[in-house]
Amino acid sequence: MTGENGRARRLLVAADIYGITPALRALAADLGGEAEFLSPWEGEGSPFATEQDSHAAFVAGPGLEAYAERIAMASAGEPVMLVGFSVGATAAWLFAAGQHCHPDCRLVLFYGSRIRHYLDLRPRCRVEAIFAEHEAAFDPQAVAAAIASETVRTEVVPDSAHGFMNALSPGYDAALAGRQLAALRTATAEVLSL
Repeated sequence: MTGENGRARRLLVAADIYGITPALRALAADLGGEAEFLSPWEGEGSPFATEQDSHAAFVAGPGLEAYAERIAMASAGEPVMLVGFSVGATAAWLFAAGQHCHPDCRLVLFYGSRIRHYLDLRPRCRVEAIFAEHEAAFDPQAVAAAIASETVRTEVVPDSAHGFMNALSPGYDAALAGRQLAALRTATAEVLSL
């Protein structure tokens, strides 16, 4: 599908708290098409030594609303394919419910755990929200059930932990990541070829 300006639909990738890493670039390259990366941080990676320090700084600093604004600016009101991970997924959820989200956008969101704080939002576009089965702070099944709708498809991946797609995360699972990546590759090819 082409946007109003005649350009092909773009692929945006919203990074998790680790930021833009070589592993994320490799994942995006495996999807085909040229990805544009968004991050909670300026530049590559995270400026903090640990995941906990990164989370604390993100919550104290720019936060989800600022990240959602970055996504909105990057989308430029055009239909995009957006893949988000963790805080990137939750920021994309906020974007999806905002006025800058084109109704023809397609979002695939992995373990956006803070979506649980925004259950009342209704996306303006199609969203696939994929949750890890094991989350310390909430019940993923309950959140998935609360947001499921005609335009929001949800999945809770059995035997998975938060971060199962990211090799840097303690929850990483190569086999699960491979299966999800294969499904994501198919979805991305379908959307980008519209």
